Amino acid sequence: MEAITPEIARKLLSRDFANLVHRVQNGGKLTRAERAMLQSLASSGSQGPEWAANYVELSRCLGVSRRALQTWRKRPGVPEPAANGMHDVGAWRTYIRQAGLKSEGLETDEETSLKARKLLAEVEERELRLAIRREEYVPLAEVREEWTTRVGRAIQLFRSKFEVELPPILSGLDAVGIQAECQRALDEVFRMLHEGD
Repeated sequence: MEAITPEIARKLLSRDFANLVHRVQNGGKLTRAERAMLQSLASSGSQGPEWAANYVELSRCLGVSRRALQTWRKRPGVPEPAANGMHDVGAWRTYIRQAGLKSEGLETDEETSLKARKLLAEVEERELRLAIRREEYVPLAEVREEWTTRVGRAIQLFRSKFEVELPPILSGLDAVGIQAECQRALDEVFRMLHEGD
């Protein structure tokens, strides 16, 4: 197998990012690797795809309409597609800035980074809502209520066993007998707690 050049790797990552954005916009989920890639893009301030496969994808990467791109293509000095038909997004951004073309829709590095962070937040929110619907998460109030109930039950069992039941049994026993009765009482309380009696 041939080694992949950095340029080919960038092109592949660019296509991968474009596919990822498209899939998430259509309600798809991210894998861990895709999430890591997106977090990396969000934190590094990367511009996203460096290459576009066609003019439709190029217009999406530049954040301009296809009609504007068609008009600009007729101008002299526009970046030419590579031999494989791919378009260098960075070269187009530079050309648009240098030519003073309408650039409201042209994204800066910061805007692209913010878009990636927003996309990641939307995906995380959707995944959290799904996990809550699947009952993988429980509201904190329910956890506190259940914990308080169980702690109260445990306290009640210990008090009942050691303050009410054991004193009459322990009277008249030696130290070894008291220890054995206490162990039995503890085992019974632990069993009851474990079984949820």
